Amino acid sequence: MSLGDLIKQHSIKSVQAMKLPELMEAEVVSDAPDLKIKLKGSDKLIIPKELIVVAEKLCRFKRKVNLTNKENTTIGKQTFSGDTKPSTTYAHTHPYSVEVALTGKDFTLKEGELHFINDDKKDDVLRKGDKVMVITFEGGQKFFIFDRIVTY
Repeated sequence: MSLGDLIKQHSIKSVQAMKLPELMEAEVVSDAPDLKIKLKGSDKLIIPKELIVVAEKLCRFKRKVNLTNKENTTIGKQTFSGDTKPSTTYAHTHPYSVEVALTGKDFTLKEGELHFINDDKKDDVLRKGDKVMVITFEGGQKFFIFDRIVTY
């Protein structure tokens, strides 16, 4: 074996020993809280939740926000009307009408919350069948799901 082959072989072993992160495609095979994934091309190897780390944006979470509108609103007015229901004390109803108008007003929402949902109005969390991109690290002993894969 030549000196060049020995250097090449040693270099390859050194790179493999570094256990560099690797990008892999996977599929969710079980919903949270018992999350499991299957790596593409490996139908028999199921990765359990104990070895999976998930990006926060793919979990059920809420974010606090402040919203401020400094220009005229385009929200018009809306009227709500109806009748109060009879109670045990009073046998008659009272009609009511309330008009809410926000036209041309500034507004600020402080300490509101954003709750992320999907198109089906459900929590936007990982579901069985989702395709995900995974980074393997620690020599393939941990799998970081950092995003969904969407194809068109």
